[in-house]
Amino acid sequence: MILLNFLFFESPIGAIRVEYTQQGISSLRFVEQMGDNHTDNPELEQLILADLQGYFTQKNYSWKSAVAPYLGTEFQEKVWKSLTEIPAGEAWTYRDIALKIGQPKAAQAVGNANGQNPVLLRVPCHRVIGSNGAMVGYAGELWRKEWLLNHEGYAGLNQQMSLF
Repeated sequence: MILLNFLFFESPIGAIRVEYTQQGISSLRFVEQMGDNHTDNPELEQLILADLQGYFTQKNYSWKSAVAPYLGTEFQEKVWKSLTEIPAGEAWTYRDIALKIGQPKAAQAVGNANGQNPVLLRVPCHRVIGSNGAMVGYAGELWRKEWLLNHEGYAGLNQQMSLF
């Protein structure tokens, strides 16, 4: 039986809820408020908390906790795997990812799969932008996407993409 554990983390851009099993993180998302943690694996909980702290305090942090096996379609899993290959400080377009996975006409489907990513930050879907360089779609809200890209040192944000 797989036990579901969860923890909350107060980040500089809001509360985060992480769900995980012995296999790794299965969900990471922004939530409205903090809650109580539940774990049967204090070591893994500490590793995930250290990863979150490291990510938010270092520009090019390298995560140490695993991601649990994905539960998406074969196509989604290809897209999510390619997201993990985008270096911090860079952004790829949906078309870039479609080409990378060998389906050059699937940019819109890549966008849909990107939006279904269950493990924000750890599988960095925030590093994907529109073909015109615009910030588009992010489950954690666009203002957070802008913050995350700036935090990671992405220099491609221009004034017309500003949210305000």
